[in-house]
Amino acid sequence: MLVLIRLSAMIYAFPFFGSPAITGRVKIMITLVLSFMILPLAGIDGLGLDWGLGQLTLSVGRELGLGLVVGFGSKFMFEAFALAGTFAGRQMGFAMADLIDPVTSAPQSMVGQFWALLAILLFLAVDGHHFLIRLMIQNFQIIPLGVGQLRPATGRLLITGSSDMFQLALRLAAPALMLTLMMDVGMAILSRAMPRFQIFFVALPLKLYVGIFSLVVTLQLFQALFTTVFADFQEYLVDLLATMR
Repeated sequence: MLVLIRLSAMIYAFPFFGSPAITGRVKIMITLVLSFMILPLAGIDGLGLDWGLGQLTLSVGRELGLGLVVGFGSKFMFEAFALAGTFAGRQMGFAMADLIDPVTSAPQSMVGQFWALLAILLFLAVDGHHFLIRLMIQNFQIIPLGVGQLRPATGRLLITGSSDMFQLALRLAAPALMLTLMMDVGMAILSRAMPRFQIFFVALPLKLYVGIFSLVVTLQLFQALFTTVFADFQEYLVDLLATMR
């Protein structure tokens, strides 16, 4: 039961395993199969047999918290891509063009949703889903049942991961932001030089074309940077597990 609870919390909070697009029956089946497969490796020998209701409740809460923290930490990389797309989309003029994200079922920028789905495709292309399954196994080896604790170092590492998420989002969105900003400056200078020129009717479609060109450029940038980002993502999750032992 403890193995099932920790894995259920992890899968619920994982980036695409916990997506609303995956039905509840499929999630339950995946969790049950993985729980029975991981049970021999979970390290249940030290738990003992003398269990009361209080100890059981405490253990259930502990495993639930550990699973949610690991799953929440695994979302930072994908949220960085979505946030970068939001930054770029607002600068391109898509501030009001929000769509319902199929992964989170929440309104999100059109460009942000596109980049988030692109991050998931790149993640699957490098067998990232295999890493998540290995993480489910390794977390029981690093943190046996009944041992893990939520320490202050865990909270500090989560805060560090969230700040790194914003920094990564700015780096990913930098090409699009710089191109559109340079175009805005050029249009401002042109409007001052030619006051009667209808700058709005020229700037709006031109800004859209420049934004689309920047998206094409960033696609190549994503492919070049994703390997490094994925390596940092793996190291971060291992460090996060180490703080809860």
